[in-house]
Amino acid sequence: MNGETLHVACTAEANYVAHSAAMLHSVLANSDGLEVSIHYLHGGDLSTRATRRLARMVEANGGRIEFLRIDDRRLDGLPTKGFTRRATWYRIFLPELLPADRVLFLDADTIAVDSLAALWRTELSGHYVGAVTNVWQWNDVGREQRLGLPEGSYFNAGVLLMNLDLMRADGCSAALLDYGTRHAGELSFRDQDALNVVLGHRRLPLHPRWNCMNSILLFPSSVEVFGADAVAEARRSPAIRHFEGPTVNKPWHLLCERGMREIYFDHRRQTPWPRVRPEGITPVNLVRRLVGRRSVSS
Repeated sequence: MNGETLHVACTAEANYVAHSAAMLHSVLANSDGLEVSIHYLHGGDLSTRATRRLARMVEANGGRIEFLRIDDRRLDGLPTKGFTRRATWYRIFLPELLPADRVLFLDADTIAVDSLAALWRTELSGHYVGAVTNVWQWNDVGREQRLGLPEGSYFNAGVLLMNLDLMRADGCSAALLDYGTRHAGELSFRDQDALNVVLGHRRLPLHPRWNCMNSILLFPSSVEVFGADAVAEARRSPAIRHFEGPTVNKPWHLLCERGMREIYFDHRRQTPWPRVRPEGITPVNLVRRLVGRRSVSS
């Protein structure tokens, strides 16, 4: 170890703990000599047994972890029902919770596949966050205009390099909480919308390999966002693979066919939750999966 510490934050509700463990294992495996300090934000549904199992895994792989419980009363007035629920908002409190000058926030559905050292050492001077620009699905075009943002400026919040010093100095946690409560009925992407509105004017765009989303692999429009060379590099040599999107986009879904899915399972097998019960198990889906396997092998 060289004494330099990589601070990583994540958050998960109880049903995502095992997925977050796979993500954390991938971070520890790709820390490239950095000491890893994990800050795990959670609510009241994280069991003592789960925290102990996570701690043993992290410590066995050379890292350290602290668990930071968020009082859900702090979320009063924010939109928390639906696909994102409560935990996704916890990250807005990171400037208040951590004394570090910066932190790398990672969603539980991300997997590190290459060294994180270069990302961690990215210069953030004058920027609140470093993040990768979002690639829109056809039915989401126009979101930036609805939020009053410049076209092409909206970023994905699954990977955030956060300048905690600057965010603390400018009261960003309070600003995010205020915006989220005042516009609760308008935020279809919840905290990600709020993060874009409040922080986006001081966002450092990152290369897409630092948040290689399903949309970058699948949507031709990603070339319009990043350019052909950057997209080709992200697809060829991603550093963080992000399985964003619902249901079949997640590697643990029975019908997932997204690229690099197997890397999630490689890390999951090395966590305290090695066995995966795939989501989406229905008679129809089982038949589809079996038919698909036969057609591939025939």
